[in-house]
Amino acid sequence: MNSRKEPAISPVRTAIAVLAVISSSACSQSDEAVKSSSSEPVTIINHAMSQNITTSEGTIEKNTEPKTPMENVKKVELARKQCLKDMESLEGREKKEIESACARVEIFGACYSVKGTPIYHFDAKSSNERGKRILVFALIHGDEGPSGSVARLWMERLNKIEPRNSWRVVPVLNPDGWRAKTRMNANKIDLNRNFPTKNWKKESAARWKAKKSDPRRFPGKIAGSEPETKCAITHIDDFKPGFIISIHTPYGVLDFDGPRMQFPNFKPLRWFSLGNYPGSMGRYMWAERRVPVLTIELKGNENIARKLEQFDHLQDISGTVAIQSEKILKK
Repeated sequence: MNSRKEPAISPVRTAIAVLAVISSSACSQSDEAVKSSSSEPVTIINHAMSQNITTSEGTIEKNTEPKTPMENVKKVELARKQCLKDMESLEGREKKEIESACARVEIFGACYSVKGTPIYHFDAKSSNERGKRILVFALIHGDEGPSGSVARLWMERLNKIEPRNSWRVVPVLNPDGWRAKTRMNANKIDLNRNFPTKNWKKESAARWKAKKSDPRRFPGKIAGSEPETKCAITHIDDFKPGFIISIHTPYGVLDFDGPRMQFPNFKPLRWFSLGNYPGSMGRYMWAERRVPVLTIELKGNENIARKLEQFDHLQDISGTVAIQSEKILKK
């Protein structure tokens, strides 16, 4: 046996080696699965946010955020806590169901509100190769609470089933407005008039003045200026949806921006076209990118919890419309 002792390892050398490993890991991994202290799997989504968004109005710079894996883990954990806090204040099913769904939410580096609140999302992927990619936004306007309740119900349901389509749900796009119970975000801008549509500067200003400069519908001074708008565009670029659902109140209709088609019957809400406007989701995605948008306009502040089956059915109908509209567009 060799009795020679191993040389002592300097604490300084040890620290340098550890730092080198951490630095290498941060640089070489963009998407990484790690485990949090609660043993739940944490999906790290550290997309490069340095790309710019080019529009007819110019170039919009996306938020940049080079982060280490541990910083990202903390952000995901905070986002999941925020999800529980938000969802518990909305109508839904049992608490344990939303707890399970919130344990799966993720967050992009660009998705924080004006006041720094995380804007998280929930993914439910389908194993069906023919399934469509459906992206859902709720609480775009902060004073439309029932829209968030429908998003919560859909998250809970998707967490339990094997969906025929792949879904991404962003249940609270405007967290600052929701806390203040205002349509606008913290900068007093209507997010659904802030998307960088063509000729936005001229058309949005004219439309706003035609509406007597209603402060609740102020589009902002620059297209795509708001962090919440940039977050929505980040989701569109990343998820590449074939169909978008935008949930609102209070008109009580199903407003479809997409190809002409025969709509399935849904008695609680009638199908009716409200049109689209400069800076709106409908114009940005359908009129300019040919991605259909279904705007669900709920009836005022209706009691969502008493109509669970109706909204489960509405989710199924939305999926059917997504499938049918893609077939029409491919002809």
